[in-house]
Amino acid sequence: MAGALHYRLFGWRLSSEVPLPELLPFPPDDARAVDIEVRIGPVPPLGPQATIFSPAIQFDADSLRLEIPGVCRYRLDGGSTLTLDAEGPVTGDDVRVFLLGTMFSALCMRRGMLPLHASAVEIGGRALLISGASGAGKSTLAGALAARGHRLISDDVCLLQFGGAGPTRIWPSFPRLKLWQDSAIELGVETGHLPRVRAPFEKYQVPSPAFRQEPIPPGHMVLLHRTELPAHRGSRRLGSLEAMARDDIVHRHRLALALGLRQLMFKGLAALMREIPVTEWIRGDDFAALPALVLDMEGLAGAGAT
Repeated sequence: MAGALHYRLFGWRLSSEVPLPELLPFPPDDARAVDIEVRIGPVPPLGPQATIFSPAIQFDADSLRLEIPGVCRYRLDGGSTLTLDAEGPVTGDDVRVFLLGTMFSALCMRRGMLPLHASAVEIGGRALLISGASGAGKSTLAGALAARGHRLISDDVCLLQFGGAGPTRIWPSFPRLKLWQDSAIELGVETGHLPRVRAPFEKYQVPSPAFRQEPIPPGHMVLLHRTELPAHRGSRRLGSLEAMARDDIVHRHRLALALGLRQLMFKGLAALMREIPVTEWIRGDDFAALPALVLDMEGLAGAGAT
C-alpha cells in the first residue's frame, strides 16, 4: 500500500493505512515482505450463507465481519487482510480497541496461531503468564511486577507459538498497559496526560519503556481470581488436564470454537501445559495484599526482584 505505515505484530510485518501507535514500528532496514494489510474501505454484510455468531459478528469460510454500532465495521479476509469502515474518524481510540482485540485475535486464529488471554512479564529469562477473567487484576499485577524491574511482555493478549520445528514460545504484544484509574493510583502512575482506552471509561494507555520485543520461552502460568471472602483465598497447583479444561485461557475462546478451531486450541494448550506448571491463585479484592502478591509471583517464577 502506497504511503502505508509498517509495524511489528507478533513477528509479522503489518502494513496499515491507519496509524497504530500501540504497535512498534517495523525495522526500516528489514526487507521482509508484508504479511498483513490493514485497509480503509467499505465493509458490507457477508452473504446469506454466513454464520451469525452474535449480533456483532458473522463469518464464513473465508471472512469474518465485526460491527460495533457507532464505532466501526471490520472485516477479516483470510489471514492477511483487515478492512476498516469507521463511522467517525478512523484514527479514533475506540476504533483501535476492537481492532487490537477481537480482530487481531481472529487474525491469529486464521493464521493457525493461538492468542492467549494473559498478561505476561519476563522473570528469569522466561514468561510468567497471568491469565484470568476481565477484572481479575492481570494488568495491575503485571504493572506492579514491571515496577520491580521485570520487563513487560504483554497486557491482556499474547501469542503462543507451538508445533513445527521450533520450540514453544510466547510472542510479545504491545508495549503498554491498560490500567483503570484506581490501579494507576496504586502504582503511582499519573494519568492526566495519558490517552484513554475508550472515551467513556477511566481506563488509560500506560506506555511501558521496559518491554521485551523478542519471543520468549514460557515459564509458569497463574490463573488469577479475586474474592471478598478471606476464607476462599489461596493457591493450588493444577494438573495438566484440569488446566487445559480452562479454555478461557484462550482469548475469544468461544469465537475460536465457533470457527471450528477446537483442535488448534487443544494442540496449543497441550503444548503449553507439557512445558510449564499452572497455579490457580485466588487473591483478595483490594490493593492491600498487592506487595505480598508480587513477591509470591517472583517466588513462583523462580526469581527474586531485579
